[in-house]
Amino acid sequence: MASTFGLRPKRRSARTVPPARSLGRRMTWHAATALLVFAALQIWLVSSAIAAGAPTALIFVALALLLALAVPVARITERHWYHLSRQALASWGLHARFRRDLVRLWGAALVLPFLWVGGAMAATTGFSALGI
Repeated sequence: MASTFGLRPKRRSARTVPPARSLGRRMTWHAATALLVFAALQIWLVSSAIAAGAPTALIFVALALLLALAVPVARITERHWYHLSRQALASWGLHARFRRDLVRLWGAALVLPFLWVGGAMAATTGFSALGI
């Protein structure tokens, strides 16, 4: 027996909004990875700076910067998105905020070690040139 209903053409539906629940897990992964990248860049830059003649106190400043600033900022960002993903409804605006926070997180992880170690090197060479 043949069917009178033929194949229905596929309709293009509007893109659905991805679930908000996955944003918390994704931000956790990004925060942890960005923190590891930040620490690795910082270790590499500080060891290069010390090899170039920077004071060894720079190691302690780097550790303090990592523990006092980077870890809490990554944890606050991760916790914010964990709670937000549990409470918020999925929307394109939420995903736009997620992408904006990702750009900020990764920008800070990749740029800040170069800025502060470069500034510390400039300050130590400037102080040593002045005789201080």
